[in-house]
Amino acid sequence: MAPVPEDDAALREPGPDASVAAGSLRLPLSPAGADRIRWVSIAATLVAAVVLLVAQGTGYAATLGVTLALALAVAWGWPLLTGSWTPTATTVVLAVASVAIVLSALRQDLLWVPAAVAFGILLAFSGQLVRRTGREGLVLTLLSSFGGLVVIASGTTAVVAANSDKGRAVAVVAMAAVGAAVVTDLLAGVRGASPFLGFVALAAAVLAAVAVATRGTQVGALEALGIGAAVGTVSWSFRRVLALQPAMLTVRGQVGAGAGSVLVVGAVVHLFSVLT
Repeated sequence: MAPVPEDDAALREPGPDASVAAGSLRLPLSPAGADRIRWVSIAATLVAAVVLLVAQGTGYAATLGVTLALALAVAWGWPLLTGSWTPTATTVVLAVASVAIVLSALRQDLLWVPAAVAFGILLAFSGQLVRRTGREGLVLTLLSSFGGLVVIASGTTAVVAANSDKGRAVAVVAMAAVGAAVVTDLLAGVRGASPFLGFVALAAAVLAAVAVATRGTQVGALEALGIGAAVGTVSWSFRRVLALQPAMLTVRGQVGAGAGSVLVVGAVVHLFSVLT
């Protein structure tokens, strides 16, 4: 009896995997083999947090510009991280949408942000309509675009925090928590540490947030505890979820993960900045 041919579509990996096949680890990645320190991701996270913090203290225009730069970094790395079958097209969609979403914050009530996100969704569908390579991975590619839009939109909402002393104080506390949670990434690959990494990230973020808040900012200790817990956990978890993605073997993927882990907490910054 002749052997049954294998289903190539079922065995085929998403497009981005080919770009990381030459990495130092074999694909598919195993939790034990891939759980290691991602130095580029750590550096990208710290640089993004510091630059955004400085921009918040400088003013609204600087914050808008830095947020746009980080959004474009996410657009560059996100399609590989999330397994888009058309990474180049998805990058173009997210880059164009990033400009629309971030610049929508020129209106400081953020009323245009939903319309800009809708524009990005329309671009994502339009890109698939003109696609000439078949419809393999259609849903995964669309989800990649939508996830990137969520991250960029979240970061955009934090831009308006630069308008008030309270908002800037919240941003300082939040970025301190993000930076402190990065310490947990240095424990990746340590035998026996994995079950406790979430707790370490939470504790480090909270301690950093409270320490910064007690140095004369307009954020109280209890509020800083909430900011640190939310921001630190979300930022670290964002990178942790992506740790086993094949694209984390590349600089492009790690930059996208680092920048994304800073932008994704923007909604938390915005929420606490408008609380009285």
